[in-house]
Amino acid sequence: MASRKKKITYEYSSDGVKRSILRNARSAKVAPGWAKQIADRVAKEVDEWIADKEIVTEADLRKKIIKELETLSPDIAFAYKNHDKII
Repeated sequence: MASRKKKITYEYSSDGVKRSILRNARSAKVAPGWAKQIADRVAKEVDEWIADKEIVTEADLRKKIIKELETLSPDIAFAYKNHDKII
């Protein structure tokens, strides 16, 4: 019997994106006020990008968030990219 990958779906959350960015901003030691501005701006860009899409993979969502972060804060982008790795 062939194994099948279990499909797991999640509801997109703009607040979840912001929380994740803020968590990574703390680990990158970015000032809280600046981190909030970045999180709000990235979430807005992602909201606009995702608006006309029916399905988005987690990988595509992460790529979009990282792309936006790289223009605003390379430090947060690095932390976000590597949050699951021991560095």
